[in-house]
Amino acid sequence: MTTDKKAPFQARSASWYSEPLEYSDIIYEPDKETHVARITLNRPEKMNAMRHQLRAELFHALKFAERDDDINVIVIKGAGRCFSSGYDLGGGMGREEPDLGSQYRDTCGLTHWARYVVQQWWQIWELSKVVVAQTHGYVLAGASELVAMCDLLVTTPDCQFGYPPMRSMGVDMLWFPWLLPMRKAHELAFTGDSISGEEAYRLGMANYCVPEKDIEEFTNNFSRRVALMPWQMATQYKRAIKKMYEIRGIRTSLETSALFAYHRTAESEYAREMATMFMQVPLREYLDIRDGPYKDYRTAEQTILDRARREREAAEGRSEDR
Repeated sequence: MTTDKKAPFQARSASWYSEPLEYSDIIYEPDKETHVARITLNRPEKMNAMRHQLRAELFHALKFAERDDDINVIVIKGAGRCFSSGYDLGGGMGREEPDLGSQYRDTCGLTHWARYVVQQWWQIWELSKVVVAQTHGYVLAGASELVAMCDLLVTTPDCQFGYPPMRSMGVDMLWFPWLLPMRKAHELAFTGDSISGEEAYRLGMANYCVPEKDIEEFTNNFSRRVALMPWQMATQYKRAIKKMYEIRGIRTSLETSALFAYHRTAESEYAREMATMFMQVPLREYLDIRDGPYKDYRTAEQTILDRARREREAAEGRSEDR
């Protein structure tokens, strides 16, 4: 019979979300008069890379805002020069994964990670409050997963949305087919390229696209307008719309791709070579090797498109002169 003394079990109730905590990686700012709460991803020196600590604080703040009956809308934005560069690949992730629902223990670390993070983002999908993403600069990889699960999106013309790790690692949550037309979804998947905020708006992925100097003022006004509706009403509409997409298969699709897309991609010889390189060279060198050839071709393509545009404008000018 063992005599080892164990710590007593203590159930963590929903009361843990009854008040904000001392956050280090985010800023939480509720405004009960306008019924809008703002959450700022606050690691600007790291381009708001999402380490475990940041994600844990984000979800705690979201659930705290959800329990506050004076809050109808939650805005998520990023401090500094971008919304977020994605998951922290620079060694700052931390070892202990936060307990954010099912841990999805698996036989493979790759499959575990994809399923683990995807099931977390569903918490935004299921949140009773309306969530608005306010983006600028970069929204890459894991950050694009976060934004994909938000209910509304305000962005800037030159904001970049994409999933560059698809070029060498794979993808956790394949959201492209649900927010973009099929051809564009294919292009982003096959190239790892990004689209601008202007194009995201044109394709219906974003609600509004405004200049960066105006986005704070615009989003404040927009979120306050949305917050005029009490959350008890809005949540019924949100859940009805989400359920329609679930009937169409979005949950099955994203969870299935988390099961296979990341894992199967990593089995390719190229992915294994790049995984070895990732562990051996500085991150910047790795990214240059991964992304350099794609940038070269993208630049050449843009040169052709710009030349065609100038020729078309010149032809239209000659036609008007007649």
